[in-house]
Amino acid sequence: MMSRAEFLQRMGYAAAGVFCGAKAMGSEVPVAVPAAAVDVVNHGPALGSGFALTLDDGPNPVITPRILEELARRKITCTFFMIGKNVDAHPQLVHEVMAAGHEIGNHTYTHPSLNKLTSDRVEWELQQCQDAIAQKIGRWPAWFRPPYGAFRDSDQGLLAMAKHLGIAYWSVDPRDWSKPGVDKIVAGVLTATRPGSIVLLHELHRQTLDALPQILDGLQERGLVPTSITGIVGAPYAFRPAA
Repeated sequence: MMSRAEFLQRMGYAAAGVFCGAKAMGSEVPVAVPAAAVDVVNHGPALGSGFALTLDDGPNPVITPRILEELARRKITCTFFMIGKNVDAHPQLVHEVMAAGHEIGNHTYTHPSLNKLTSDRVEWELQQCQDAIAQKIGRWPAWFRPPYGAFRDSDQGLLAMAKHLGIAYWSVDPRDWSKPGVDKIVAGVLTATRPGSIVLLHELHRQTLDALPQILDGLQERGLVPTSITGIVGAPYAFRPAA
């Protein structure tokens, strides 16, 4: 698999380093950092028509199968950031997500605020989730998303880098987890999404499920094409999946 640095260099970016999104929520300004740095993104290249669609907190036995149906109906693949304990509780759903061609990412094992934890506990959360997913699908995730975005890239990021995990934040957040209503979720995504955006949704509530068809159809009508995190920015570091 091509590394993210190679992918973006071929696109004409980051001749001397990795093309990397600033962490600040809502920021869409990319910065170039040395290739040895922690690989952090919250936006992809604003080129073409692609954007990354991501779904957090699954798998959910009620919501996830319906989301898979909506995605399959439109021949869309995206990234599912899964919680390790949910992976262990619903292994068949993990297989179904993978079989449908979607990317699976690490969202920790128990979904804590990592910036409040010791390094040992953060390392445990990352590794337990990596292992839970690898046991189900035979490969480790390439991308990690910190719950709540609560993570210290400057020091805790090294723990992710040691596991070859890129850190994926987002640039579009309709706050669907707060159940603001289907219309607000739809409007929040349609208004803010651009080429290169990383859209954050959750596998938690019926409102997100009900909003998803309108979101997908509305963005596709504008010529935008959903894909995974790796599909929009390439793989982090020189990531290689487990055999």
